[in-house]
Amino acid sequence: MAETVDRRRAFSAAIEQELKSGELVFPTCMQATLKIRRALDDENAGLTAVSRAISLEPLLSVKLLRMANSAFYNPSGIEVSDVQRALMRVGLKSARVLALAVIGDQIATAQELAPVWRLADQLWRHSLDVASLSHAIAVQLDTFNPDTALLAGMVHAIGQFYLLARSRDFPELLEEQSELADFILYWDRRVGQAVLVALGTPEEIVDAIDTQDECTGVWPPRHLSDLLFLANTAAGTPNPFSTVSLEEQITRRQDAFRNVEPDLINRMLDEARVRRAAAMAMLTA
Repeated sequence: MAETVDRRRAFSAAIEQELKSGELVFPTCMQATLKIRRALDDENAGLTAVSRAISLEPLLSVKLLRMANSAFYNPSGIEVSDVQRALMRVGLKSARVLALAVIGDQIATAQELAPVWRLADQLWRHSLDVASLSHAIAVQLDTFNPDTALLAGMVHAIGQFYLLARSRDFPELLEEQSELADFILYWDRRVGQAVLVALGTPEEIVDAIDTQDECTGVWPPRHLSDLLFLANTAAGTPNPFSTVSLEEQITRRQDAFRNVEPDLINRMLDEARVRRAAAMAMLTA
């Protein structure tokens, strides 16, 4: 028991210090893509400078080209073969989302996270599931920007990703995965907010993720947090750190929207599950 307390205290002290200083220690598997993400967010950076930054990350470059040449972005069938023209075709907003997708993919497969690959992979698949559903729901409701919904779904569990990546510096915690899960759930909200701010995430998304476990019950949903709540309760890939079963998620959704005809919500979610294929294809380019 004493050893458990000591290792949790050591990890907590490290996280507390990072939050206090505002200097988060991102793992090496994320650092290169984070630099690109910042370049994409720099309003003063020209297209050439951004293209050059993207070219430094081979995986992102390849995925960007695949996205630009996909049927969605290339209905004419004229392929592009360089990063700058690909960026012109898909736009900065889609490139920002793709950069975050690459960050998640790197975390899920990084050698330095080998001890927690299974957890990282499931968390990543859950994030893709929620992101694609958020996009599909937004398209149907027509009250949210689908790209904003997609990005919110992508980063809704970013705090858990960060904590999972940082856990490699405290191998003793990895010996007891139930203990690790408790720790991650304890810190998730505060760390998630700090990571989102460090990434330069729009305030609308930061606020929505902070209240994603709550739901106003208003229909049709008017708050991005309500859309995230819907997507989370409809996702078929569970979050490995969640203590709520799939059956309990359905019950939570029914309770939250108890004044709404259940068939109305169920039909919308069924349609979203069909429509999400396009968003999923973009995220896994």
